[in-house]
Amino acid sequence: MPQPATRSELETRLKGRLEDLRGRINKDPLSNPVRQLAHEVSVEIESGSLSLEDLSGLVKSLSDDAFSARAGYLSSYLGMKDADADHHTLADMVTRLCDKCQSVEEFAAFWQKCRDIVVFTAHPTFILSEDQREHLARAATDPDYDLRDALKDIRHHPDADISLAYEHKAVLKALENGTTAISKLNRLILEEARKRFPDNWREVLPGPVKLATWVGYDMDGRNDIGWHDVIRHRLIEKHLRLAFYKSELAGINAKGAEIDALSETLDAATEHARQAIDLFVVKEFDAANLAKAADHLTVDAPGRIVSVDRLVEQADAAIAVAADDDAAMGLISLKASMANFGLGAGEIHFRLNASQIRNAARHILNLVSDQDLFGRRALERVEEEIESTEPVDVNFASLAIEKSSASRLLIAMKQIVKHIDADQPIRLLIAECENPVTVLATIYLARQFGVERHIDICPLFETAPALDRSRRILDVLLGQKVDKDYANARGRVAIQAGFSDAGRFMGQIPATLAIERLQGHFAEIIARHGLSHLDALVFDTHGESMGRGNHQKSFTDRCLYALSPWARNQFDRRGIHLIQESSYQGGDGYVLFGNERLASAVIAGLLNAHIEAADVLTREDEFYEDTATSLDFYRTVKARQEDLFADKAYHTTLSALGLSLLPKTGSRVSKRQFERRGEEEASLRKIRAIPHNAILQQMGLLANLIGGMGQALSTEEEHFTEWQQGSDRFARLMALVAKAKSLSEIKTMIAYMKLFDGSFWATRPLSGNEPQLEKPCAELASLLASDNRYFSALQLAARLRSDSIALDRALIDMGLRGEGTAMPVSLDVLHAVRIALIQHLFILVAKLPAFAPATGHSKQDVMEMIFHLDVPAAADLLREIFPTDAPSLSDFTLQEDATYPDDSEPKYNRLRRTLVEPMEETHALLMRITNGISHYYGAIG
Repeated sequence: MPQPATRSELETRLKGRLEDLRGRINKDPLSNPVRQLAHEVSVEIESGSLSLEDLSGLVKSLSDDAFSARAGYLSSYLGMKDADADHHTLADMVTRLCDKCQSVEEFAAFWQKCRDIVVFTAHPTFILSEDQREHLARAATDPDYDLRDALKDIRHHPDADISLAYEHKAVLKALENGTTAISKLNRLILEEARKRFPDNWREVLPGPVKLATWVGYDMDGRNDIGWHDVIRHRLIEKHLRLAFYKSELAGINAKGAEIDALSETLDAATEHARQAIDLFVVKEFDAANLAKAADHLTVDAPGRIVSVDRLVEQADAAIAVAADDDAAMGLISLKASMANFGLGAGEIHFRLNASQIRNAARHILNLVSDQDLFGRRALERVEEEIESTEPVDVNFASLAIEKSSASRLLIAMKQIVKHIDADQPIRLLIAECENPVTVLATIYLARQFGVERHIDICPLFETAPALDRSRRILDVLLGQKVDKDYANARGRVAIQAGFSDAGRFMGQIPATLAIERLQGHFAEIIARHGLSHLDALVFDTHGESMGRGNHQKSFTDRCLYALSPWARNQFDRRGIHLIQESSYQGGDGYVLFGNERLASAVIAGLLNAHIEAADVLTREDEFYEDTATSLDFYRTVKARQEDLFADKAYHTTLSALGLSLLPKTGSRVSKRQFERRGEEEASLRKIRAIPHNAILQQMGLLANLIGGMGQALSTEEEHFTEWQQGSDRFARLMALVAKAKSLSEIKTMIAYMKLFDGSFWATRPLSGNEPQLEKPCAELASLLASDNRYFSALQLAARLRSDSIALDRALIDMGLRGEGTAMPVSLDVLHAVRIALIQHLFILVAKLPAFAPATGHSKQDVMEMIFHLDVPAAADLLREIFPTDAPSLSDFTLQEDATYPDDSEPKYNRLRRTLVEPMEETHALLMRITNGISHYYGAIG
């Protein structure tokens, strides 16, 4: 190949070459376009005709293209490009829903009930830097924005230090934009009320959408969040909310003593909160500083408020004397915010593991096995303890010295309720909740610390066993008197459905259907136990990735995929008010609230989902009528997915490069904390669901979405083709599968795994054109001769291939696959370049000179580190093994001359310059490619 003159020529040449290689597959099905292109690029790298600088420019160009396409997709996804034509604006949604209300009483009742809650979570998905997120949000909302020009100085790489503070700062911005959008929504509702009911519109106090966050409060599986972090985060959010109230009040054209009184209260409260934030930068056992901070927060003083009651009273007084309707509307909107958000930026979600709950309550359980936790005696024992328990008194010293994670968390909740915000409900999510006693034990702990009237205890069902048991757990739980009393006092019953681990262990489509069944069972069980008068709160923790239940077609499809029209109807027909919570994850999710226009489009999409769900229910859906076929479909895919996850070849393949392909994208570690180490067998159970999904993306194979689908669809192809045309639910499922298939290719995964084939390295020098590689290739071949990673990948491919072919055929019959549905050319070029760069790393490490293991490490150890792409650790080790700061002749002043050793270049400098530093440069480029590839999926993980 000729050396490229420009970046553009290189890009054009590689794309053209890939298209040519793709065209040969029909004649040679065993050919692998990505692997072949990677090899050709590798040859150019090793010959010196392609430099890392050349490839860096190429990666930047391809990533810029992908980023630009992502901005266009985001705009289309939220219905912004054709908003006027499609009537998808926030104002249009409000008008359409208001048309259903005939009287002011009906209007007020409809809009004052919360229907949707946006929950910001802090999963490790911050692969977009802060600059990237800002550019993406602006480009998606401003058609005149010159994104290509803006991207000139943007690196496609995460920010360097993604700490908990970084994530909290990011969520505050999303909360601000969400707050502004909800305030806009409430004003639109009030404007409609004034237009329709001019005599009594002031009776309306809207609150259909709320916000929540678990950033800084999710303590499941991590030990890096201290109690003082929790308190300080809530204080920061209180200050943000008070500042918003001040800003809203300042924008209202009204004057008078009532306005002045409200303004003075807000000023004093804002200053009190600011001082508290400064004081709560404390060490956990710094008694003096803790006392100072605690006393400021707990002792009555000017500006200390823990409820919005006084603010609401002052707002009411101002509304009562407001003669101008515009001023009154502004004040009512402000009052609505106060009523809905209290003194926080949003509701807060804490999360603990069931084992942490049981540990805190072990003295009342006194049980030895999980089987007992379903027994009558266990339930009676906990009920007796709940009935006899009296609350204890706690203070900040109690919080500082408590060791139990669960008890410490409940004490923190008590202190928040007593001294920061007494109005907003607090959610306590229980992960891995697989029995009813765990929930009852949580009620006991809540009563012990005096917060059972303030917190909503929410079991999380996300594993296959938990989903299978969920109906029984909920039935037993809601049948207990203490739980009924607790639920009636709270006015709601809450559950959490997890798309993450479920989608990993049983496949995303079966998980979605299992969660839908759980949602239906929840409605039925609530009604059966006489609790239909309560709100049902369903928290669906999906997100922005296909691998976690995000539908790619539109935001409304996302809403109706996670909570289907059928599931919504199960609550509606039983007279149960349903509140849907949905998760917006980390950097990817916060982009949807990157500015006010995007946030408003999200809120409009939530409202539109209610409208479209009602429309869908007017038509019969064969997916629910023909339950035998639906169940067969579900069971077939689930069985194949469970077999896949149990397959050792699957674990070996994904673990080969695995987490090493992923840069740090969050403060939460990818591997679970508190786990034992040193297990010999590679297991994907060690890592979290998001990194698992991200690995699949980065290797070009969305197995947890498409695996098993071909077999399931091939059983009754004509029948399923008819369903595609006539079933809303099935069509929505298949649209997601089709999108995943268009971004999946088994050959790409094989191309990566070919790196571990010893015969590939032994064969590469046969051409005679690369004599300089004979020795390093021979060393690689020797070391990888008995390596099983490539052969595991071939076994996995054999398992998946026939299913993939069957899926292709089914999608073609359904009209979901055809021209233009192959993997994007640019995406495959990125894969090929990355594989070539990994080959370069392998060759570089093989060129290292042999060295004595003086540091306890051999050359083979370093090579194994590079095989796992642990380049930073390998580079650090090589700097230790080959130091450049050793003494030289010039350091000594001696009468006797010497010419050895040569001081012209310090020892090992050349080795670092030609081997170690290129390794680090290559690795940095690999991580940038990860960022570029993620743009094609619209998310990471």
